[in-house]
Amino acid sequence: MVAPGANGIVHYAHLIRTRKYVAVISMDNRGGSFFSVSGWSTFIDRKEATPEWIGENLKKALETSRDLFMEWGGYPLPQEKIDAEHKKSAPLYMEFWTRVQERYGFKDWRDAQTKSALVFVCWEPEQTDQVRFAASKGRGTNHSAWYSNENHGKVFHTSFNASNQEFGDVAIRALNVCRPNYL
Repeated sequence: MVAPGANGIVHYAHLIRTRKYVAVISMDNRGGSFFSVSGWSTFIDRKEATPEWIGENLKKALETSRDLFMEWGGYPLPQEKIDAEHKKSAPLYMEFWTRVQERYGFKDWRDAQTKSALVFVCWEPEQTDQVRFAASKGRGTNHSAWYSNENHGKVFHTSFNASNQEFGDVAIRALNVCRPNYL
């Protein structure tokens, strides 16, 4: 298996589900996956999050995700550019999570992120139309991928060209096999 990005641009997004909301977050690649400066990120009440809404918004998040690793020419990444992106990304990240906190009555922005299920979404548009949905396991206040020997039944694929409904259905299947922090 080739590492993501080895054959071209990679787009990332996160899909998060809690008991109160569902969020779709565009992530930029800059030597790691970070809250996107210009990408599509949004949230909605969980009871209103239809498969079609999830599919439509995940596609927007992936399309607007940037691969700065490829844009900047790979390693070594220029530290001044990483620092500049972080200065733009950090306040947007805080603004997004503060809005979630205020909308759903969490005690702080960190609490708004915990007690959730998360799916890592990855797409290499220059290589394939297939999008990878990897369910995560909760680890207290964060999430991680499953070890490869635990991965069976936790990774899903579908075409970026699938209907929003079909795309969202696959995303929900991935959410359903997560080990969320709220159990």
